[in-house]
Parts: sequence; structure tokens; C-alpha cells
Amino acid sequence: MARNWKPASDEAFALQNAAAVREAREAGSVEPRAERAWYDAARGLVQVKLRSGFVFGFAPEAVEGLAGAGRELSAPRISPSGDGLHWDDLDVHVSLTGLMAEALNLREWAPRYLGGLKSEAKAAAARRNGAKGGRPRGSVRPAAGRVHAA
Repeated sequence: MARNWKPASDEAFALQNAAAVREAREAGSVEPRAERAWYDAARGLVQVKLRSGFVFGFAPEAVEGLAGAGRELSAPRISPSGDGLHWDDLDVHVSLTGLMAEALNLREWAPRYLGGLKSEAKAAAARRNGAKGGRPRGSVRPAAGRVHAA
């Protein structure tokens, strides 16, 4: 089946590229980014120095494909954005943001704290919902003992 693909105009491409660069810069300013990564054989940990100056380590067994690896662990490569760690010889690629979120168990505890944060996007959504009459009474009842993200 043939597709009717047409290349973007130079102007459209320039706009898309500018938006992608802007998003990458924004992500880089708030998300963890690696500056250096190495395997510390004495400790049995992959160590990562973040651009923020913090250093953290994790056991290779925490990442699928790294358990039982030997010399290949000593050659982690950092993606150009700083968010990815790659072991080319092992064909293992991991997101630093995802790895840290898993290590810190963010899905479980962060909504309790971050749900209370205010942002312009939340305020705008609340204004839109308020203009519609707000949420109907009793329409949402979380399960007992369960925390829901905002």
C-alpha cells in the first residue's frame, strides 16, 4: 500500500525543529542529565555523575540485560541529551529519568507531594471546569486508602 507522504516545507521543518530544540532545552533544565558514567567494580555499582553535581549508583542487576555482565559494564555511553545510558556491546539502553523514577519509587510517593503543587496549567484547567459548573457532586470517589494523582 503506497502512502501519500509529502516532505514538510522548509518553513514547517524550521518551526518543528525550533519547537523540538525548545522542548529539549526545557527538559534538560528540569530533568536529570548525566555528565559522566562508569562502572565501579570494587563496589559492584554503575555510577552516574549528574550535571547538577549529584552522584548516584545502582547495581547492574537493577537493569534488564546488565545482570551477569562483566567487562562490558565498563563502557557505558551517555546519549547526547544526557538522559540515556547505553551499553552498545550488550545492546542495553536505559532512560536515566526512568531509572531514577523507578529507583525512587516516584509513582507511589510523589503524587502525595507533587499533587499539591500549583501551576498555571492546573489553574487554567480549574477555571475552565469552574466555568462549566465544576465537577458534579459524587462523580469521583477514590477507593479507600488509595492515593490518586491530580
